[in-house]
Amino acid sequence: MNIIAKDKHEVFIFLVFLAAFLIRIVYVFQVLEFPLTEYSVRSQTFDQYGFDNNALFISQGNWLGDGEVFGKEPLYSYFLALIYRIFGYSHFIVYIIQALLTSLGVILIFKITSHLFNRSVGYIASIILAFYSISIFYDALLLRASLVTFLNILLCYFLIKAYKDNSRLLYFISGVVLGISMLTRHNMLYPFIAAFILLLPPCRAGLNLPYRVGSKNIKNVLIFTLGGLLVLLPVIARNYIVSGYKNIGISKEVNAFWVGNTHVSSGVDVDWTSQYHDLAQRSEGDARKMAYLFVNEIKKHPLEYLKLYGRKTWMFFNGYEAPSNTNYYLYREEFKTILRVPLFNFQLICTFGVLGLLLSLFGQKRPHIAYIFLVVLSISVILFHIQSRFRLPAVPFFIIFCSYAIYFIFDKIKKKAFMKSAVTIALLLFFYISIKPDLTYAGFRAKENKIRPNDRANLAVAYVDSYSKNPQNLKRALRQCDLAIKDARRFHIAYRIKGYIYFLKRKFSDSIYEYKKAIIYKNSDPYLYNELAGVYYEQHSFDKAYVYIKRALHFLPGNRVFEDNLKLMSRKI
Repeated sequence: MNIIAKDKHEVFIFLVFLAAFLIRIVYVFQVLEFPLTEYSVRSQTFDQYGFDNNALFISQGNWLGDGEVFGKEPLYSYFLALIYRIFGYSHFIVYIIQALLTSLGVILIFKITSHLFNRSVGYIASIILAFYSISIFYDALLLRASLVTFLNILLCYFLIKAYKDNSRLLYFISGVVLGISMLTRHNMLYPFIAAFILLLPPCRAGLNLPYRVGSKNIKNVLIFTLGGLLVLLPVIARNYIVSGYKNIGISKEVNAFWVGNTHVSSGVDVDWTSQYHDLAQRSEGDARKMAYLFVNEIKKHPLEYLKLYGRKTWMFFNGYEAPSNTNYYLYREEFKTILRVPLFNFQLICTFGVLGLLLSLFGQKRPHIAYIFLVVLSISVILFHIQSRFRLPAVPFFIIFCSYAIYFIFDKIKKKAFMKSAVTIALLLFFYISIKPDLTYAGFRAKENKIRPNDRANLAVAYVDSYSKNPQNLKRALRQCDLAIKDARRFHIAYRIKGYIYFLKRKFSDSIYEYKKAIIYKNSDPYLYNELAGVYYEQHSFDKAYVYIKRALHFLPGNRVFEDNLKLMSRKI
């Protein structure tokens, strides 16, 4: 009977894994039909371009990099490079592998949650992760969010397995996985996991934390640390050497800290303010200098930083999926994919997750390892800035507690504890409504749409880029520009794109009108004048073309392209 029951459990979790993988495969095929998916890899506007470009460089045999300190944590670019080297240059294969890793993460989250609570809670957790909309979305993007999320789940699984089996080899492997995770994106897990291992009891009675330290625990911490250093030290040494023995670290990306940590930043949007540029320049990619400057900034602007961190904490727990340069809401609205199907979202997961965490504090078996991952990964995001893709690696640990809360409620209903169930559900509804997407960032700005003008402009350019394959894409691009202007009348980029679209259509009068509108709102942009000069040139209005190319050179003297255009137009006058 036990064997039959075990077989049923294995079949069920395999079916959940299969469903997770298939839904992601379907989504990959769907999004590859839309121009923005591949355009985001070709355009320097997007982070995808940087990862792809670095991966291509590495895959051509440059496995030690370009002789400079890594600009970002390097592992994701190497992950892509390895795929390109084995399978050829294919983003489709990357998305399939990322989908497979997340689907394996579904099995691992089942095993983790089953150990921390029980098998029923594990089933719930696996189903939620399998059908979590944001996870599906990022699996089909050339970004590291998917890989980091899987690595952190894998790390948690190995730590639990190492403890259960009392295996030093698994502690070593856990350290290796943590090192790999840190090479994909910085995190602060090490000291907390080391403390956790140090305080573990030598028995197998569960994952409660008594305050005792044994010699085995110390050895396990050292072995775990050795595993991490084995991965990290070669990269640190490489960066130290190529920097002329100045830079000690994984990458220079510590400067990105200031995006969400100047006293004027929103803490959510990517704010390239003058304060950011000043502090990033003074930090010089050095974590120690950055920390020193940050403390000084807090001393200068204590009230602003108090508000900033209150705002970031609120937005972290909020249901809004804050975009960077790839917007989840844009994909949902514009493209007919499975994202339009009601799937699990963070607002729901967070609501039940917070309740589950509180309930677990009063349980007999407290999942301390899950507390560590959830709290530390959450704080890591809050310390930097709140974006959907940065929050994703913490979400599986919210799912663990979310699943426990769901199990708890159904268990109380089953036991006919209707009053407790009703009160719990009422509190859940209140919290769920409270954390609905806040588009004001806790009052920091006026309410805006989930899809920003820049998102629509990016999609418009992607449509223009692919119009030769489908002429209807120009019409779609114009629609995106009009929607962007509707939300932001002074958004010059939308007028500029419209000007270019009308130029492609050979509607020169309309093109000139749109370019002049763009210049009204951005009259110091030399490229606008250059493009307008090009329209006049094609219209055979050479005198006007000459005037505008001269203005372009006024704002950007010495530009070779502008100078060549000026010579060309001079000959026509």
